[in-house]
Amino acid sequence: MKVYIGIDLGTTNTKVMVVSKSGIEKVVKIKTPRKTLNNVEYFDLDKLDRNLEKILAQLKKIYRISGLSCTSFGESVVPVAKGKKLHDPIVWYDTCTKKTQKKYEKIVAQLAPYEISGSRDIYYFSLYKILYMYENNIVRPEQVEQWLPVSSYVLYKLTKKGVWDMTQACRSHMVDVHNRSWNKNLIDHFKISQDQLGELSYTGSFVGYYGEIPVFLAGHDHLTGTFGLVSLYANELIYDSMGTASLITAITHEKDRNLHMKEPFMKNGGLIGIGFKDKQYYLASGVRYHGKLIELVLRTFNMTVSSKKFRKMNEKIKQMPQKVNFYIYSNGDNLVGESCQGINFLEIPPDCTQEEILQAVYHYLSYTSRVTIENLNRYVGDLPVVVGGALISNDVFMNYKASMLCKDLYYLNTSELTALGAAISAIKGSQDEEVFESLKTKMVFQRIVPNYELCKEMNRLYQRMSEGYNRLLR
Repeated sequence: MKVYIGIDLGTTNTKVMVVSKSGIEKVVKIKTPRKTLNNVEYFDLDKLDRNLEKILAQLKKIYRISGLSCTSFGESVVPVAKGKKLHDPIVWYDTCTKKTQKKYEKIVAQLAPYEISGSRDIYYFSLYKILYMYENNIVRPEQVEQWLPVSSYVLYKLTKKGVWDMTQACRSHMVDVHNRSWNKNLIDHFKISQDQLGELSYTGSFVGYYGEIPVFLAGHDHLTGTFGLVSLYANELIYDSMGTASLITAITHEKDRNLHMKEPFMKNGGLIGIGFKDKQYYLASGVRYHGKLIELVLRTFNMTVSSKKFRKMNEKIKQMPQKVNFYIYSNGDNLVGESCQGINFLEIPPDCTQEEILQAVYHYLSYTSRVTIENLNRYVGDLPVVVGGALISNDVFMNYKASMLCKDLYYLNTSELTALGAAISAIKGSQDEEVFESLKTKMVFQRIVPNYELCKEMNRLYQRMSEGYNRLLR
């Protein structure tokens, strides 16, 4: 059977998806290995390489693989030379680079302002991981032939060729999003050569061969999922990717240089990045603690999302009125940006029940989604909203979200949209129209329709929450 492989390297789990013209044939899931050295967390690439090698060897015995692609989290970068890694990559969220970012923030602000980088300067960008590894003698500059994001590293191991996907380059803080090239002034200042970064190319570009299997480029996980959806939907859209973190992304073309901005399009953030073809962009904003926030709250209740206690709690929440139980904001959300630490619960009453706490989390996540989507609408118009991620199966939360937005939400019946996007990168890169058109007929979009009465309640709640946040955060 002729198939395509999409690999999704997630922070927690790695998924390998097999796709044919009949749809999704198989998904293999393994833990993404990590380790800690000197209080810094790294991804363990030796274990990852071995695990992927075994999985691909097994799949090659079963299927005729016609193309392969790999996507991953952003920011983490691997130093490589002579076909091998020199060191494991720092996990994208590790805070070890905060001092490095503070040390260089003034010069970076001059050389990579928003109008070039499309993003505010943040400690976890690839630039600071490179500088941290140099300054702590983890690797020496003269040793490194190339720095690669983890998704490109996997393809480098398979093909011996190192290429950056444009969407991963946007997470490095070293690229000019409008000229679609490395920011020469910035990398020259830090003595990072263009050869050490390598070629930039779009999602779906051909990289090389793994044996007889053609290998194609995919990039940042949220954006690779978006690529798959844009391809299937055949239209511009807004994609709400609900993983450990959330990123809400609009895909659009620039009109009259309206995306050549000097500052973020939202008060507390907003990214502008390179899309999937010339003159196409993405606009995005998100919440760093999304599925993770629900997981953390449930853990304090000694529950998991698969437990009966959680399902019973959700049934109770269905019957509860919509009221502001308390307020939440967190580091990296679109309410406070980077100006706070951790997750904050404000004005929480001492007699707050478990159901009220979880309901407040649902309200917060639905509220931040609406804040972002309303801001995106100002630039891209009223586009269809597609949602993805494991939280689609949480019908209470999804009903809240659709009703807070008062919009139909569309989704595909798979929680592995990112891996699907990687497989579609390989299919589109191969220009296999027969498989792609057949896949489109199989991947039917389903719809979540908001409840009209709940819409009215949620709209009132949105106004009350806005007033409360304005009071607390001024």
